[in-house]
Amino acid sequence: MDVVIVGHKRKIVEDVLSKFGLKLNKKNPDIVISFGGDGTALYAERVYPGIPRIFIKHSKTCNKCEEHDFSRVFSALKQDKFTIKEEIKLEGVVNNDPKKRLVGLNEIGIHHKPPTKTIRFRVKVNRRLIEDKVIGDGLLIATPYGSTGYFHSISRMNFDKGLGIAFNNPIKKKKNLVVNEDSKIEVEILRGNAWMSVDNYERMIPIGKGDLITVKKIKEKARIIELGGEMRIKV
Repeated sequence: MDVVIVGHKRKIVEDVLSKFGLKLNKKNPDIVISFGGDGTALYAERVYPGIPRIFIKHSKTCNKCEEHDFSRVFSALKQDKFTIKEEIKLEGVVNNDPKKRLVGLNEIGIHHKPPTKTIRFRVKVNRRLIEDKVIGDGLLIATPYGSTGYFHSISRMNFDKGLGIAFNNPIKKKKNLVVNEDSKIEVEILRGNAWMSVDNYERMIPIGKGDLITVKKIKEKARIIELGGEMRIKV
């Protein structure tokens, strides 16, 4: 089985692969091993989209992190003793321009810029007006996988199915909601400047008055390896 390691401390893992009959292959891996934290896992999905990925937690504060015992994880991989859970992914596209497209596992975000000014926008779901002339810092559209992260910090909600829409610091209180995962969500910027962002990706797309951002589920899914029901493996 060919694997690739993603993470700042990947050398720790690479040094023991051969002991378990695993081969390092950065170009065409069968499995991606994300060795780090949540940010590393999102980066790994971005670099190797759709390839089965296992998340091995690596603590920056661990004094003995270089003494990890990988036997349980690598033996399970070698013997195909694992399950793969599929998670939906989202795309955000500005004005139907394929050059202004971002794909994410956690969320698509609309964030005001500069931080001293709000933006005005309206939101439609499947062409039906949900909110008109919202004034605030922006909004977030999240998957179930991402619902425990930034979405939860805004809405204090979690969900297992659908797409979550959370309004970020609106002047007038708005109801955060969950819609069907096959919904098409449209956000029109009425005033002000903003960014469209995705997950923890450094690349952001500038947007402003008159721009229409379309967010929807894509066919490609993230494939996450679980051992004994665990998505985040500690070693």
